[in-house]
Amino acid sequence: MTVPAAPSPAQRLRGRLRPGEPVVVPGVTDGLSAALARAAGFDTVYVSGAGTAAARGLPDMSILSLPELADAVRVVAEHADPVVDLDTGFGGAGAIRRAMRELARSGAAAVHIEDQPFPRRCGYLTAEPCVAVPDMLRRLDAAWASGTDLVVVARTDALLTGGLDDAVARAVAYAEAGAELVFVNGLRTLHELRAVRGAVDVPLVYNVSGSDRSPWLTRAQAAEAGVAMVLHPVQAARAAARAVQRYLAGLAADQPPAPDDLVPFEEYMALAGWDDAVAFEEGLPQRAAGSGVPRLPGGGSLWPEAAFVVAERVVVIDHFRHRLQVVCHALIG
Repeated sequence: MTVPAAPSPAQRLRGRLRPGEPVVVPGVTDGLSAALARAAGFDTVYVSGAGTAAARGLPDMSILSLPELADAVRVVAEHADPVVDLDTGFGGAGAIRRAMRELARSGAAAVHIEDQPFPRRCGYLTAEPCVAVPDMLRRLDAAWASGTDLVVVARTDALLTGGLDDAVARAVAYAEAGAELVFVNGLRTLHELRAVRGAVDVPLVYNVSGSDRSPWLTRAQAAEAGVAMVLHPVQAARAAARAVQRYLAGLAADQPPAPDDLVPFEEYMALAGWDDAVAFEEGLPQRAAGSGVPRLPGGGSLWPEAAFVVAERVVVIDHFRHRLQVVCHALIG
């Protein structure tokens, strides 16, 4: 009987993108934060370029490498399906194709590609104009032709440098070219979001900006505005950074932390996979002492036939050795 293949991360994500049911996507930076997100009920998470760079002590200025991003995705994908910030794709068409394949192998479900120039900087901290629309469409073409099934989101940063009209025109162009979802970065009001919704006929991605520029969006507001995915890119990392700052300030002042400020040790170890690893080890066959023959947890032999074959071969070898000794004695005598 043929066992059906498990759905890919991209297929799972497409199944979650249902009209009127926005997917809320928290940003994570490592396996522990991904495990926390999954424990909180999130099966889709966001791997931010800025967040991943910051976790390595790097600024969001095209310094993070593709191998570093792919490694972060691989770790996070052990817990939930990642939507990945691909920035500008690490270069030209060939670089974009390679990046798409690397991220697909790492377990990504989706990527968003943007129209900033390369090398790029955090969109909230630059005044560089976006590339021409045909150049961005070439980036999208490279992603679509990469041979992966990743969901491709077209992002424009034009609102931050060119204004709302430019951003809407680009969103329309990207949607008409075939983008599954469109992401206008830097929206400041629901009025701007509705202006994009009124012009674009594909689902939208809304970014609750890590820079605090874009307002919080409830699920009901997102559904009403045609938003399919709501990103919270670096808020969890910022919350964690504040908690670490407070702990270290107390440590420097020789003050112990309050019990509620720390996750209990057993819970911390469980989040890192302790319980799963113990259950795996205890589920392995038990070996009888000195026999080398595996024993099942109930005590039965795992390979009784194998043990019989080994014993039979020993008998045959002993018989052959006896015959050889008889022949040798005859020749000597």
